[in-house]
Amino acid sequence: MPHAIDYDPLKAKLGNLVSRNVLLRRLFYTALGMLFLRQWHVRAELKRIARTRGNAVRGILDAGSGFGQYSYLMGKLFPWAQIFAVDVKAEQIEDCRWFTEQVNQKHLKFEVADLTRFRDPERFNLALSVDVMEHIAEDEAVFENVFASLRPGGTFVIATPSTADGAAPPAGEDFSVVGEHVRQGYTRPEFMDKITRAGFTVEQLHCTYGPVWGRLAWLLLQRIPMRLLSASKLFAIIVIPWMIVFYLPAALCMWLDVHVPGAHGGGWLMVARKPD
Repeated sequence: MPHAIDYDPLKAKLGNLVSRNVLLRRLFYTALGMLFLRQWHVRAELKRIARTRGNAVRGILDAGSGFGQYSYLMGKLFPWAQIFAVDVKAEQIEDCRWFTEQVNQKHLKFEVADLTRFRDPERFNLALSVDVMEHIAEDEAVFENVFASLRPGGTFVIATPSTADGAAPPAGEDFSVVGEHVRQGYTRPEFMDKITRAGFTVEQLHCTYGPVWGRLAWLLLQRIPMRLLSASKLFAIIVIPWMIVFYLPAALCMWLDVHVPGAHGGGWLMVARKPD
């Protein structure tokens, strides 16, 4: 079995570091957007929606907001929309509320909520869930609640790990080192079945973290640096120049993963629609 890497302490340290500092939090959001391939895929889809039907999006649900980076991004892409972000972690919600007030994004609201119980009938035109469903055992309850919370014609964008044969590590990480997951991911038939049972029609479903470009980017920007840092913090003197040297080739790999769809990958990006 591969050596386990516990990501939670690192997440907690980063969260504490940027929690009440506007500049550091902006830089943190920028770094997440640069380094993580899932954000490249999600950002591209959100930009497409904003460009093609953004004026119709008046209410947005960020279902599992985490550090709030996607709420912040959607606040910029959809400045006319009311954005409601929920998460089960009260400390992250409080930090996001503070930051939102500091940057004057008055159309963002953050609340503590359990997605297996949260339902606000026909309030939203767009819902987003990124790296959330692999943490929730009652995933079908969440799909049903989001369906009920969307208005007819509303869109649900989901990024989550895949378990397809031949895939890269799920959503850019080895499943064996992500202890907080309750499932490794979804196969295509399982994902499609659960979403359609909730009432959605699937507009698109494509692989992310492909076995060539996605995996290479993941190795360069996450796997190797995290291995080094998990062995010793002293390896930061190697990791920092490593990231500088290899960022541009990794960024090219991420661009290719977004723009050259493949048949396999470690993650899914689904766009589902609630029928009119």
